[in-house]
Order: sequence, then structure tokens, then C-alpha cells
Amino acid sequence: MYSVNVPVPWAVQRLAASLEPDLADFASIRDRHTLVVKRLDGRDLNDLHRIRERLRPVLRGVAPFEVRVTGVGAFEDPPLGDAPVVYLAVEAVAPGDRDAGDRSGAAGVATDDATAADPLRALHDRLVREFGAVSGLEEADYAPHVTLARGWDGPGDPATAVARLRERDIDGARWTVDELGVWTREYKEIAARVPLRD
Repeated sequence: MYSVNVPVPWAVQRLAASLEPDLADFASIRDRHTLVVKRLDGRDLNDLHRIRERLRPVLRGVAPFEVRVTGVGAFEDPPLGDAPVVYLAVEAVAPGDRDAGDRSGAAGVATDDATAADPLRALHDRLVREFGAVSGLEEADYAPHVTLARGWDGPGDPATAVARLRERDIDGARWTVDELGVWTREYKEIAARVPLRD
């Protein structure tokens, strides 16, 4: 299976690495990090060349936009795989916004719905319209994130470890999304890149 991902900068990789000691009791710690925007599933979506060719017109006119890490979150009951899933929460940044989470007026993907102010969500919605939703995984409550770890192997209740991680003071990495990568689950790497341009 392929997915369309936002590559993350070294600052996010370093942030994830700095949290690894607190993730030691989780069953699986991610060593490669990206932000999934859209999973791709289906027979016609197993050819990298075809995927790139379908992405180009969908992404035409999508301007680069800024995002930032806002903290640590968790999915207590993910639709697939072991729980919990611990992640770095990511949100779009409004132009000129240096501190608060106000995303009004953010540049990027133009849509006719409430997601217009959030270019990351608008991008996800645009890709879902083009490629269809992957059943059970892509619902209306898309939460942009970078997975850190999943499952629990430690003693005691994982909720305590999750609460401790959520309380961490995270120096939020910030970066410009100026390209998307087609991620291959088989090789766990970006196999193709597609730039974002106005």
C-alpha cells in the first residue's frame, strides 16, 4: 500500500528521538517519521507512475503552506493495529501567526467548505475526493499527526505513560510543506515526490 505523505524535517526527527526514552514501554517505536495525508488502496493505486500522474492535476494550484507540531497526543482506540498510538499533533499555521493556534486565513488549498482555513485538512479532503476514502481508516475526523509509537509492552496502565507524554513541554517544530511524498509501506521510504506550486 502507498500513501501520500508530508515529509518531515530533521527538527521533527530530533524531537521524536528526544521522546524515545519515554516511549520505551510501547510495543513498537517508529524510527522513520512522516505525516500521512492520504492512504491509497485499490488495484489501480499499486503503480507508482500512475499515482504520480493522478496526483499532479489534483495538486495543481495548491500553494506551499506552513505547519507546526503542537504537542503529543494519542489514539486510545485506533481503527487498526495495537493501541494506544502515540503521536506528535500537527496543525496548519496562519500567515503571521507566531504563537496561537488560530488558523483563519491560512494560505493553501482553496475549498468551498469549512476546511478552507486549514490547508492541511483541505489537502486531505481534496485527496479523499480524488482517490476515495480507505474504509475504516479515513473518516471525517482526520487528525494530522506524526506517529511515534504504538501498542503497550510495559508494566501497569498505558494511560499513565500517555498522560505523562501529553504533559511534556514540546518545543514545536515548524516547517513549510512544499512537496508531498508517495510513501511505500513495503520499503518504508518515500518513493516519489510531487512539489506544491501556486
